[in-house]
Amino acid sequence: MTRLSARERDLLLMIAWADLTYEEAAQALDLPLGTVRSRLHRIRKKLARAFGDMDLSRLKEGCA
Repeated sequence: MTRLSARERDLLLMIAWADLTYEEAAQALDLPLGTVRSRLHRIRKKLARAFGDMDLSRLKEGCA
């Protein structure tokens, strides 16, 4: 997690621990929904590399 930027950590925490939907996170961060989706995709890829390409797709990927 320390390798993530502050904005990446904030978004990840909103989704993973605060259990916000993508739409709620987008509204809270004043971002377009597409930006939230693309940032989460990049965050998952970054974390997967850090954890040895572990499958992190279950980290709220299916939420719409």
